[in-house]
Amino acid sequence: MSNEKNSLDKLLWIDLPDDIDVGAFTLDPTIPLPIEPDENGEMEIGDVTWEKVIAAALLVLANSPSHEHAAYYRSLLTALRPGLAAELTEASQERINEGDLTHAEDIILAIRGLEPESFEPRYAMAGLYNLRAAQERKTGDARIAESYEGAAEAAYNELLSEESSPRVVWYDAGIFRYKRGDFLQAAETLETFLDGASEGEKRTEAERLVRLCRDEGQADEVYREAYAALTAGQISEGTRMARKFRDQRPGGWPGWFLLGWALRLSEEWQEARDALEGAHERGCRESDLFNELAICTRALRDFDAASAALEEALQRDPENIKILSNMAIVQLEKGNREEAVRWLQTALTMDPTDPICLRLLDDLTA
Repeated sequence: MSNEKNSLDKLLWIDLPDDIDVGAFTLDPTIPLPIEPDENGEMEIGDVTWEKVIAAALLVLANSPSHEHAAYYRSLLTALRPGLAAELTEASQERINEGDLTHAEDIILAIRGLEPESFEPRYAMAGLYNLRAAQERKTGDARIAESYEGAAEAAYNELLSEESSPRVVWYDAGIFRYKRGDFLQAAETLETFLDGASEGEKRTEAERLVRLCRDEGQADEVYREAYAALTAGQISEGTRMARKFRDQRPGGWPGWFLLGWALRLSEEWQEARDALEGAHERGCRESDLFNELAICTRALRDFDAASAALEEALQRDPENIKILSNMAIVQLEKGNREEAVRWLQTALTMDPTDPICLRLLDDLTA
């Protein structure tokens, strides 16, 4: 899913004499080397450097790993820069930390092209597609989000099909599937992870999610149909199915939460609040519960309850941009303009590109 597919058409190809010294590597004068031209599409031979050849060859490997000369380019790059893969891995992580997922993707594609049999870049790509899907969901582009989710699912499937895949891949894939709403497949994936997993936070979380799917019914057909309908924007049908599931399992919190979410989407604020509080009374302590509850209580103009719910949410998920921006909105509606600005600025230190926070802050400081 690289953004540079068309860049290969712009590359120039040069022939070098075979008497150039590249250490133990022997140049093949019959194989042209790629080079990126200047902005005018030109390149003077005197401007050619090995750094430019490396950059262009990586572009080829990233976007065309089955290129007829790919193996030759890999050998050349390894000879020119033995630690290149490690350098690129560090650079990709820096881009991810900065929130620059587009360039991180380009770099990981280059690593994968350089080392196509290596586990690490393929694992990193699965995680990156997962991140990009979440980012697109946040900005409201569901179509692109779905394409990245599909790419992440394909990447995880490829990794899980290998017998030598580390156990952590099963955990990551299970968490991804759970958050995506594939509750049945998530349970199956996490159960495979748990078969031999050592004690620790991952095992505890996997056991909790499997209980929710199996014992609390999230993997049941009615729950899954309700969740899928709500996610697809079919609010009326989703609410009907959510109410049916809640009535079938009134003792557990998932049905109450699902119904509360459905009613919130329908803007049935008081009934949604009652359902969400019912989930809380039955043991739900998810950050999403408190965030949903805050949305309802804010709409009902119970701003103190909304603030309290968001404080609870932040204790569980202190870096959630959605929760931070909702806190800013509540403070603004309470008349605390400076507090609203402070919450938005806090959110933007975690994600400087968040469109909702940027727009709100711009409105408040204009």
